[in-house]
Amino acid sequence: MKLGLAALRISAAPPPTSAREGGAPLLLLLPSSRIFHRESSSLSPFSSRSPFRPPVARLAASLENSQRNGIHSGSNEDEEDGEPYLTSSNPSASLLSLSEKPDRSLALLDEYELEELDPDPSTCRNHRSGYVAVLGRPNVGKSTLSNQMIGQKLSIVTEKPQTTRHRILGICSGPEYQMILYDTPGVIEKKMHMLDSMMMKNVRNAAINADCVLVVVDACKVPHKIDDVLEEGIGTLRDNLPILLVLNKKDLIKPGEIAKRLEWYQKFTNVDDVIPVSAKFGQGVDDVKDWILSKLPFGPAYYPKDIASEHPERFFVAEIVREKIFMQYRNEVPYACQVNVLNYISRPTSKDFIQVEIVVEKESQKIILIGKGGKALKVLATAARLDIEDFLQKKVFLEVEVKVKENWRQDEGLLRYYGYGDTEDREEEGSNCCYLYPPTKASSSCIAIYGRGRSSRRRMRLLVVVLVLLFGPHHGGEAAGGEFIGISGLHFVLNGNPFFANGFNAYWLMTLASDPSQRDKVSSALTDASSHELSVARTWAFSDGGSNALQYSPGSYNEQTFQGLDFVVSEASKYGIRLILSLVNNYDDFGGRKQYVRWARDQGHNIGSEDEFFTDPVVKGYYKDHVKTVLTRVNNLTGVAYKDDPTIFAWELMNEPRCPSDLSGKSMQDWITEMAAFLKSIDGNHLLEAGLEGFYGESSPQKQANPGFQVGTDFVTNNQIPGIDFATLHSYPDQWLPNSDDQSQLAFLNNWLDVHIRDARDVLRKPLLVTEFGKSSKDSGFSSEQRDAMFGAVYSKIYSSASSGGATAGGCFWQLLAQGMDSYRDGYEVVLSEAPSTTRIITVQSRQLRYLGRLRARERNIAKLKKAKAMREKELKAAHKGKGAGN
Repeated sequence: MKLGLAALRISAAPPPTSAREGGAPLLLLLPSSRIFHRESSSLSPFSSRSPFRPPVARLAASLENSQRNGIHSGSNEDEEDGEPYLTSSNPSASLLSLSEKPDRSLALLDEYELEELDPDPSTCRNHRSGYVAVLGRPNVGKSTLSNQMIGQKLSIVTEKPQTTRHRILGICSGPEYQMILYDTPGVIEKKMHMLDSMMMKNVRNAAINADCVLVVVDACKVPHKIDDVLEEGIGTLRDNLPILLVLNKKDLIKPGEIAKRLEWYQKFTNVDDVIPVSAKFGQGVDDVKDWILSKLPFGPAYYPKDIASEHPERFFVAEIVREKIFMQYRNEVPYACQVNVLNYISRPTSKDFIQVEIVVEKESQKIILIGKGGKALKVLATAARLDIEDFLQKKVFLEVEVKVKENWRQDEGLLRYYGYGDTEDREEEGSNCCYLYPPTKASSSCIAIYGRGRSSRRRMRLLVVVLVLLFGPHHGGEAAGGEFIGISGLHFVLNGNPFFANGFNAYWLMTLASDPSQRDKVSSALTDASSHELSVARTWAFSDGGSNALQYSPGSYNEQTFQGLDFVVSEASKYGIRLILSLVNNYDDFGGRKQYVRWARDQGHNIGSEDEFFTDPVVKGYYKDHVKTVLTRVNNLTGVAYKDDPTIFAWELMNEPRCPSDLSGKSMQDWITEMAAFLKSIDGNHLLEAGLEGFYGESSPQKQANPGFQVGTDFVTNNQIPGIDFATLHSYPDQWLPNSDDQSQLAFLNNWLDVHIRDARDVLRKPLLVTEFGKSSKDSGFSSEQRDAMFGAVYSKIYSSASSGGATAGGCFWQLLAQGMDSYRDGYEVVLSEAPSTTRIITVQSRQLRYLGRLRARERNIAKLKKAKAMREKELKAAHKGKGAGN
């Protein structure tokens, strides 16, 4: 039912009936009056152009502008002029795609502007960039501080607590830095609704990629501990992240009181520094910026310097409406409201059409929102429309409707549909975000808000770019949260951005973790790895037969050992380390295929050699059962099944499979084909690799690269199997060429790497990981310089391939140990604290690959803008072609 239609709308022009379809991006060019100088140290809350100032001031300004410019909002000549009409229900309302055609009345990015966006590594050596998580309790000024630093109001601000519900991404850039700030909802102790829990998840997600953390507290309140904020926001990461406590609202207390509060927080909180500020007036904000810059790593900007945010256009429209609700209504009503943009149609020759729904939980709340005769809703809609027009710098036709959905704050499905939870989790550096659409939707959109640049042409505009990306087929699925590693062409990708892996082997993780008294060594090793920016660990998810086995006998498992593997997965997740889990061993250690054959023989099956592991149906059945058991295991610590856990990078069918009794390679080829298909039938989320060392087969022209022997595998044909997502390579010249000198071993290594890197790029067209390499300290005449030379050679080949767009994406050295693990020393171990020169080489490689990832993410963002420009030009040409004379 539409309420008060005659009073609220001068003429009854019907709303648009359809939205344009297609994947063309929308380029909106807006006047400079909405642009803020980035260098400005403060943002006036009473700016006449601020789209978020009080409604009364906005209405007065609107009336003044109308009188001055001769504009009459009630003119009957324009069918859609006047106040917005409002409805309480519209059963035909539906969500429409953001993929609308460009507004043809607007101009383009020119070549000068596009050239400015191109990354130049030579200019980035002294450039800092990174992510900053802004945390705090409700109503302490987090959003005000974020807006002040960005120089533009992106987060809504009211006097009521818990106004911010989403994680707001804002970008603060300067000539030599780029800070990406995540403004977060206020941390609450008592979670009354599912909405509260999802909001707190947004707080935690903000710290995942953070380089430093700001904790904002209210200086007007009695000093208090911030442990709850840190625990909710960053958890176990607090020891690894620099933390600044921002003492906000210093303008409201006496200078002497500020000193006392500074002293208290410095003494009783575990933070790196404390800075008093007045976010409202910009006092002390530059000091906060300086502190952040001192903590950010060197690297290129993630985004072109003029971008201030990356959110859907609808997101800001919904936030403006929600702010007006908080400002106009009291008590529980604002908190029970959810604002959704149902329809947004850009129309070049008339006002944009925006259809908004406000969802409440009770009929009584709906009555309060609408008011007597619809007056309250009319005031709300008018204030929101004026702010939306000011924000977009374009006239809009706003339709508002109110709906009741009981207990929507407790409905997890609705909450995810409304943009909380999984849809927000998809945000990653440089990635697009999707607002309001279900997680299964294939397309997503982003908005990039531009500020002022050097070019006089760019000073005259605010650019909003809406891109629609259709992600093509890729190996590996998307997780809930978009965190699974996938593949695009030759490269690993994480949420659409390139992922490079510098990692390590630690086969012993599950074994030690199965003994609770030894778990500290697992945590210590992962802590050391994380502190040196290692991102991937390869380890065993098998131990077959024996007293401390994972699998005592076919289908019989040791729960304590399984809980050890649970701990490894959970702990790796805490430190941001991805796992490659191998499912069986080729060798006798930890049982291996020999144990599987023994089990079958014990059951009376006549099996000849151990190589029949690859052909005997009974043994293959045992292996499949183990694969299914591991993949479907539900982690007792996280409650997530392994097959659904994005902490796991990939599965490995076998550690170094070999079948020397069949050098034709048929047995191995058939086994990998069968097992890859079986595993993928259970788990479509994760990547899969075979565990190969890289040897070429008897019929391969590349077999001369082998170290003098063959093992029944072939690097090319085995990795061409459709279920195998990427290739692997091992390298042990000191084992394979035992009587050779260091120079001969290095020469073999370089050729071994070159041949496989070339085949991965040109023949397989799949990514390549060097999953094992090392140098034994037990070799005669060993020195750390020899090991460093080998690590340097491997890392150099990896980086050269990765930086040139090749298939090689990283490597894992053998093996990492923590201190106090002497019984696990095999000569190849690296204890980071005991090998400073090797550790430096490892750390430099980590940072180089991280830097390269940033460059690629930046290039991806630039490619989006260039694609938008090309599509825009095509649209304009098509439009001009169809115009008749005189148009």
